[in-house]
Amino acid sequence: MDNTEVGYVVSSRGYLAYLDGLPTIKINDLVSTDDGITGLVHALNTTAVEVLLLSSSSVTPGKEFRATGRRLELEVGDYLIGRAINPLGIPVDGKGILSKVGLKRFELEPPAQTIEAREFIKDQLITGISAVDTLIPLGLGQRELIIGDAHSGIQNFLINIIVNQTPQGLICIYAAIGKPVSQITNLIHTLQVNKALNHTVVIASSATDGSPLIFLTPLTALTIAEYFKNQGKNVLVVLDDMGIHAQAYREISLLGGRSPGRESYPGDIFYTQAKLLERAGKFNPSAGGGSITAFPVIELNLNDFTGFIPTNLMSITDGHLLFRSSLYNKNQRPAIDIGLSVSRVGRQTQNLISNLLSRKLRQCLAEASELETLSQFSAELPPQTQLILRQKQVLLELLKQDDLTLLPLPFQAILLGLVFTEFIKDKNEVTIRRFKNAILKTIGTDPEIIKLQTNISKFKSDDELIKALDAVVPRVNAVLGGKK
Repeated sequence: MDNTEVGYVVSSRGYLAYLDGLPTIKINDLVSTDDGITGLVHALNTTAVEVLLLSSSSVTPGKEFRATGRRLELEVGDYLIGRAINPLGIPVDGKGILSKVGLKRFELEPPAQTIEAREFIKDQLITGISAVDTLIPLGLGQRELIIGDAHSGIQNFLINIIVNQTPQGLICIYAAIGKPVSQITNLIHTLQVNKALNHTVVIASSATDGSPLIFLTPLTALTIAEYFKNQGKNVLVVLDDMGIHAQAYREISLLGGRSPGRESYPGDIFYTQAKLLERAGKFNPSAGGGSITAFPVIELNLNDFTGFIPTNLMSITDGHLLFRSSLYNKNQRPAIDIGLSVSRVGRQTQNLISNLLSRKLRQCLAEASELETLSQFSAELPPQTQLILRQKQVLLELLKQDDLTLLPLPFQAILLGLVFTEFIKDKNEVTIRRFKNAILKTIGTDPEIIKLQTNISKFKSDDELIKALDAVVPRVNAVLGGKK
């Protein structure tokens, strides 16, 4: 005798079906029909069971669903590296079926790790981008919001970080949430061309997919991240874009008849996204020993920061990198507004010299910004004021970095430390722009400067570093041919 519980469709609204029956069913249980339609139990109402249909099929009243006895799970394994899948684990990259050797099954929404399972964030995530590593450092296990205008180079920035992880051994997971198919295809192609797919998994839901699949995309990404974290590995998860994820959840909730709140979002949207991002962190050996660093992304009009979802995400995360299209249009790469970007836990992961240099550079930028305002009221500026303004101009030029370039931390310290040496005595940003490639080449090839990079950890203060840099400034100036 078959004791499987059944439920019958009493009504449906698009991808939502309401079933009568299934007396012991739970949220996140899977149900299915004889002809292969799969549904996810999303809510338990007083009169019916609300089910999200995970396929494009529609159902009519009277359709029978059976309890499968399974929860919403994902088959995960090392074989996912180098592949692109949809949120249900189905390949979308045209490379054939997954090997599934050594697969394990993970729930998509497991209970959150307790505070006892977590460790102090003490190791830096090396992005290879000097504007981030030196001025806005990030830690392994940090949750850093990536926020900015459209067309401000956010995706290029994220791809650069993933490509730069090739020598670091970091596992990267890119969740493309409700993106156009062409954008997903370009993303996979760029990662493959730069050999970054060798340590990356792509989870993709397209703009043409239904809201249930779009909603599940970041859950799948964090589930795969937890698989690698449990092996003691460090994982980077990019969630692009959480605004689209919130819109999908709003659509599901409004279709299900739940009361809309601010900007028509359901009242539990904060809880939903906070629970998702709480899965990131640095974990102790009893919880796997690895780390999950999360980069939730949201694109918005920066003339208004007070949107419901952006402010929610700011309060959930440990800081934010702010991108501006105006900076991007001025050829600043990455187009990060350094003055308004924050990293609340990353600074504790920096080495001593990078930390001291970062403080000095930030102070320089702050002083220059104040003096720029005052200089508008004076035709002639004192030499010290001119120096500070020139330091800022040179620094911003040195912070510009071409795509797909990786600068190690010692290299960054040498390059940015030049701002406080005799190097800029007779130079401005035009000189730096003209000879920048030659300067970079000299720092990377000159034996004396390489020796300085090797010994940089021995310095006890930024003054020691600057004194040592002054000694090698003539070697850098030599490549400029005496030009200003």
